[in-house]
This record gives sequence, structure tokens and C-alpha cells, in this order.
Amino acid sequence: MKKKVFINIIGWLVMLLFSTLSLAENSSLKLAEGDCIKCHPSNIREVNERGALHKTEVTCIDCHEEHPPQGKNIIPKCSACHSPDTCSHYALKDCKKCHHPHYPKEMDLSKIDNVKSACVSCHPTEGQENLAYPSAHSELDCKKCHSKHGESTACLECHDPHSPEMNYKDCFLCHKPHRPAAIKYDAVVLPALCASCHDETVNAVDERGGAHKSVKCIDCHRQHPPAEKNVIPKCSLCHAPSDKSHYKVKNCASCHYPHYPMEMDLSKADSVKSACVSCHPAQDKEMKAHPSEHAGLDCNECHVKHGESSSCMECHESHTEGMTLNDCLRCHKAHMPLEVIYGENIDPSFCLICHELVREKMSRVSHTKHHELECVYCHKNKHRSLFKCKTCHGEPHKYDIHAKFPNCYTCHIDPHGLIK
Repeated sequence: MKKKVFINIIGWLVMLLFSTLSLAENSSLKLAEGDCIKCHPSNIREVNERGALHKTEVTCIDCHEEHPPQGKNIIPKCSACHSPDTCSHYALKDCKKCHHPHYPKEMDLSKIDNVKSACVSCHPTEGQENLAYPSAHSELDCKKCHSKHGESTACLECHDPHSPEMNYKDCFLCHKPHRPAAIKYDAVVLPALCASCHDETVNAVDERGGAHKSVKCIDCHRQHPPAEKNVIPKCSLCHAPSDKSHYKVKNCASCHYPHYPMEMDLSKADSVKSACVSCHPAQDKEMKAHPSEHAGLDCNECHVKHGESSSCMECHESHTEGMTLNDCLRCHKAHMPLEVIYGENIDPSFCLICHELVREKMSRVSHTKHHELECVYCHKNKHRSLFKCKTCHGEPHKYDIHAKFPNCYTCHIDPHGLIK
């Protein structure tokens, strides 16, 4: 009995000894964080300098839970931290094709085939832009422009600049790289950049734009097709109807072309009079105050182009051969032609073409001093105006003669055929 008890005690002691040795052996495999650098200084340096979140969020032994030769699974699966359930990018296979675990954000994509599917899984916005706005860029693999993650090839390595002084940042004022044809600008874009594609338009504004020349392209065109649809602004944005009655007129483009608004071809417009007089009220008042056949015409009958007038002789016979438009306007104002008003030095031949009887009288009656005067000397400033004889002559006869014959014409008959 004693012998059996002794053997059991010896057995328990042996088991206790081996158990203690095993625990001692296992405890010798546990490493502290500071132990890694003793054998792996270059790896530690990589993580410290370039590790990004792998430096700040995890330690060596968080990933390398075991160590060879005893440990077998020394490289963990990325999904241990990056669960596929949290991001579609984490569902991709072969993470190390792009990401080095010690510096995961430094990716040399130039050595990888077809990275686009991986890129857009992490950058869905750029992928959606590529699909929504197809362009030559959409057909490229991402590494064509991004040979390294976070870096971009300069646009000017593939594309000619719009202007000699253009730089890489200027490109982004209009062209977003993942939707380059869908132009969208958020900052000030100078007309010189617009001119690279729209040179005729920009030149037209510079040369003929009037007040629009002082306006930048993007002040009117705040967006660009095809990214946006309604890129032509309403004129009322600047020309408020409350500022001027003319701005209340609809369909501005029927008369005004926005790039040279004062050059108007009115021949193509119907019934322009209401629009014209809203901007030219003085002419409207003249036509209403002095009715004539002109008042019944639409403005584009005489003004085919804004600021220009048809020659009177296109509709009317001239008073004399060689008569010009300016000669007509010396007596006849276009919007009140029957209200004949003139200045000095009007050629009498202009008058006599209508007053044939006067011309006949003056040609056959002996000459007097009246023959030396021009018509406008007596008929001053306005047609049918007439001086009284005594304005020039006073009362040359005795008082009793003037009292008996108060009307000079009683004796002298006619000032154009004066009888002494």
C-alpha cells in the first residue's frame, strides 16, 4: 500500500515538473513591442516613417501574433481589421498587389495591370463621374494618370495648353479630370481661357460687344454644357424690368444678339415698333404729335439695321439732282416729316421744286432786292412762317398812305413778283 502511494506521488511530481517546464517555454515566446526593432530595424523604420494608420492604430504584435519557427500564421489576413462588410473595397482579393502592409498608402500602380476596378471601389464618386459623363478619360485605366496613388500626371503632358501662360491649376478651373468634357467652373475664369475653344465668340465681344465687353464670360455663362442645361441666363439678370420700360419687352434675342447686342438686323423681326419706341420715346412722341404716313410704318421699314436709316430717295423723289439724305434731313425730320423745320443756308432750289408758281414769278418779274435773298431769309426756321414787311422795311411811306393801305400787297401785289 505504501509502495503504491509512493509511486503516485512520484508520478504527480513528474507531471508537475513537465507542466512547469512547458509554461516556462511558452512564456519565453511572448515578445514586447520594443523587442521587434532588435531584429527588424528597417521594417520598424518603414512603419514609423510611412505607415500612416498602420503606425498609429496598430502595433507589430497586433498583426504578427505569432513568430517563426514555432508560429505558422505570422501574416494575418487584411480582413481581420478591414472587414468586407464595411466597404466594398475591402472585398477585393490580393490586397498586397497595391498595398504594402508597412506603408499601405504608397502605391506604385504603374506595375499593376487593370487597377480601375480596385480604384473605383474606394473612389466611387470618380467612378460615377466617369460613367455619367463619358469622355476619352473614361476609357483609360486609372494608372495612366495616377502612376502613384495620390499623384496625378499634369494635364499638359497629354494636352496642349489653351494659352502659353496656362498652368496645371488653370486646367482645373473648368475641367474636372474624371469628367473633363462636362465643363464646370467654380472660380474666376478669364476670357482668354474661354477663347481657346470659343475664339470667334470672344473676339466678337472684344470688337463689337458694346457694354457687354466689360462683362466676363462667366458672368453670363455661369455653367457650361453638357454638365448643365440652362446655361444661357435671362437678360433680366442685369437688365431689370424695373429699371427701364424697354427691359420689359419679351424675346430680347429677336433683336439683340448677346455677343454684339447693338448690331441689330431688324429686317428679320416682325412688328418691332413697340420695342423700338420703348427705348426711343422721343421719336414716338414726335410721330404721335405730328401724324404722317411715316407714323403708320413699322420702324424696320426705314431702319433695317439699328442705328442706320434708309435713304429718303428709296421711297421719295429728290427735290434736285444729286440731293443726299443729309439734305433731306435739313428740312424734314424723319419722324415728323410734314413739320418742316430748318436752319440757315438752305438752297432755294430745294424750296422751288415744290413751289413752282413762286419760281415762275421770280423768273419773269424784273429783279428787285427780293431776288437776292434766299427763301429762308423771309421764311425763317419753319415752313410757312413769314415776316411782316415792316420787319425789314419799317413804314417807308407817309402815315396817311399806310393808314389807307394797311396791307402792303394791295399795291405791291406779291413779294415774289414785286411791283414797284
